[in-house]
Amino acid sequence: MSDARIRSQADLQAYLDAFNTKRYDDQIAYYAPDVVYKVGNLTLTSPEQIKAFYADFHTYVNEFVRIARFAMTGDTVALALPSRFEPFRDYDKNGLSFKVGTLYEFVSFIIYTLKDGKIWRIRMARYAGTAADFDNE
Repeated sequence: MSDARIRSQADLQAYLDAFNTKRYDDQIAYYAPDVVYKVGNLTLTSPEQIKAFYADFHTYVNEFVRIARFAMTGDTVALALPSRFEPFRDYDKNGLSFKVGTLYEFVSFIIYTLKDGKIWRIRMARYAGTAADFDNE
């Protein structure tokens, strides 16, 4: 992953494929060294912090994400990203709560700001509708 940069939807899909298959080193190769990502009540400020968060989180919850919509202009990437969370152990940390026996599905709107093709800032908001809202456009 020496040239792990976001230049197209295919590159972003490769990043998400690494995420979905828990290949954390491949995933974090796409991050700038000074990446900033807020999740729950945490602010993560390095690729290694993001890796450590997800390596722990995924010992509680199976997570899968997919691209529903993609747009890119210059150093900005925007996504509608349906996510599915299936907890196999209760997770209640970092301002996040997922309980065994409950399937969680929602769509996030994500804005990635890139620096030299690397993910530098990650901002997200939750969409009130469902992934089906994007299926027939």
